[in-house]
Amino acid sequence: MKHLVDRVLNHVTMYRLMLYYTGALLVAAFGLGLFGLVPADPTALVFSTVVIVATCWATNRAFAWLLRVPVNAESVHITALILALIMPPVTASDHMGLAGLVLASVAAIASKFLLAVDRKHIFNPVALGAVVSGLALGQPAIWWLGGNSYLLPIVLIGGLMVTRKVQRLDMIGVYVLANLAAVAATTPPEMAGMALQQSLYYSPLFFAGFAMLTEPLTAAHGRVSRLVYGAIVGVLSSPNIQIGGFYLTPEIAFLVGNLYAWAASPKGRFKLTLLRVEEIAAGCYDYVFHSEKALPFRPGQYLDWTLHLEQPDSRGNRRPFTIASAPTENEVRLGVKFYPQPSAFKRKMIEMMPGDVMYGSQIAGTFTLPRDPNQKLAFIAGGIGITPFRSIVQDLVDRGDEREIVLLYGNNRPDEIAYGDLFERARRELGMRAVYAVAEGGVYGPGYHNGFIDEDLILREVPDLRERTFYISGPRGMVVRFEKALRRLGVRRSRIKVDFFPGFA
Repeated sequence: MKHLVDRVLNHVTMYRLMLYYTGALLVAAFGLGLFGLVPADPTALVFSTVVIVATCWATNRAFAWLLRVPVNAESVHITALILALIMPPVTASDHMGLAGLVLASVAAIASKFLLAVDRKHIFNPVALGAVVSGLALGQPAIWWLGGNSYLLPIVLIGGLMVTRKVQRLDMIGVYVLANLAAVAATTPPEMAGMALQQSLYYSPLFFAGFAMLTEPLTAAHGRVSRLVYGAIVGVLSSPNIQIGGFYLTPEIAFLVGNLYAWAASPKGRFKLTLLRVEEIAAGCYDYVFHSEKALPFRPGQYLDWTLHLEQPDSRGNRRPFTIASAPTENEVRLGVKFYPQPSAFKRKMIEMMPGDVMYGSQIAGTFTLPRDPNQKLAFIAGGIGITPFRSIVQDLVDRGDEREIVLLYGNNRPDEIAYGDLFERARRELGMRAVYAVAEGGVYGPGYHNGFIDEDLILREVPDLRERTFYISGPRGMVVRFEKALRRLGVRRSRIKVDFFPGFA
């Protein structure tokens, strides 16, 4: 079942999945409202949703036109739908309530453009919009979705799929535990059980975590930072937390957490101008860019790449891709493999010419080398999953940093092997050993293995595997398979680091 879920999730972007999630909740709420099973009046809910979506869309178009920047249309719709799920549904005759919806929508979208540093917005737009509406007009978020037993299964199932997609179960877990701990600590012991039950069943705890904590541009990155971020938001979201006589709300908790995340995360948005395209293997290409400013990244980290698409498809106009270049290089490389029936994003990339622009943001990722230079390492890569290793190895070669490394690199055919010249140079200069596993064809000589990477190959080529830290990069199914294989072979979980591509682009 888990593998089936992963296969489905691999074919949809995080933004599209969140759009499906929030859309499904709204549709379910409308249907249940017809029978009086949710607190929202269905007519008011439809009217409010239309107002919010239209206001968010118009505000986004206006700022995009004024500032001449590409935007993620799906992100706008997600913001609108979450607002519709937390703001009070109103009718056309409720002028103050209607003004609150419009103000929340305008403030949410405007914050992406105005409350930003180096084109990266700081605050969760939904949280900020709700706070502005509450403070300015006395029309706060009421989080009407929370506490409805009929909607809770959709909240949980859809939210867990989102969490699985973005691989942030640890952050969500810390957030929930921190919230429950704060509730228990601030409640009289005789009432603690009831208070915890209220938090689990009758509060916006889960929806806020799944829909807003996972928002990538305002969340913290790096494992420790995101756990701290989850704990901050979880504690401050507790209904008993107050400053003086002022009780905090979930949306205020998010704004405080966003400030921490911004302080703890890499800053900035990067304008990347295409210099050239290089074919690195059959169907694989390096897009080589000039950046207007240096990217402060470590080898093995990734970047969110955004393209302006006139007609984006279901996979949107933003992708997380590993930075294939090294910090020692003056150019920024993006390694891409093109499959049949590519997405609109990939089709646009195929059409790109020197001088065209992409935008990068949100440098993140922990797929980086240990600080200890004496730690023995083993890399396992499948297909275009070789890109983080290209970044790491190029950096080691440029700095003359000798490490004990074995690379196992799997492909279907020998012409699909990318960056072979670099790995040969690393062998000569640093003593790195590379083994190429090729599934199709005959014998290819020393350094090649006929067939797939399997446990026998790992044991043969890495006999001291229990002394090494393993890095695995490739499609999700491959990563999971090798994680399990290494555990069977006796490699400790703490010595396995994984990277994967969250969808086919």
